[in-house]
Amino acid sequence: MKPVRIRRQGLDYRNPFLEISHSQADFGSFTKDYYVIELGMRAGVVAARGDEILLARQYRFLIDRMSWEVPGGRVEAGESPAEAAARECREETGAICRNLQPLVVYYPGLDNFNNRTTLFYSVHVEMTSEFVADASEVTETAWMPLKTCIEMARSGEILDALTVMGLLAFQCLVKR
Repeated sequence: MKPVRIRRQGLDYRNPFLEISHSQADFGSFTKDYYVIELGMRAGVVAARGDEILLARQYRFLIDRMSWEVPGGRVEAGESPAEAAARECREETGAICRNLQPLVVYYPGLDNFNNRTTLFYSVHVEMTSEFVADASEVTETAWMPLKTCIEMARSGEILDALTVMGLLAFQCLVKR
């Protein structure tokens, strides 16, 4: 295969949360346009206690309903993915995760979503007693059996990619 020549066409849109840019790839015999959504890096953590997983419940606009999810979110400037995963877990659930272990790294799409996502797991989880959920972000938290979580993902009750990927990776790579 001949080397691909990439021509960046420019930035089409920007707001505080994302950028959309256009590039064109010249493959020699054809060209292809790519519109890339830059969302920044994300990180999440599967917090486990025995056979239970800690989930947070949040409203999600695209499905117009509540969603059970593992804690996760944007990696802030100057923060490592592990630091972001631990921070997000504490912010969303009040849990302090120690000794985070790498689980899986993925991109939601390799052509149009620049959103590298790093998942960790922790079996060293301490619940803080002073936690009060921010109702604008999380409505409740719960420890659920891993088996129930997997069934919820299979049935379509859990649809969040970070959560589905985290649960399946944890089941396959850690719990076996």
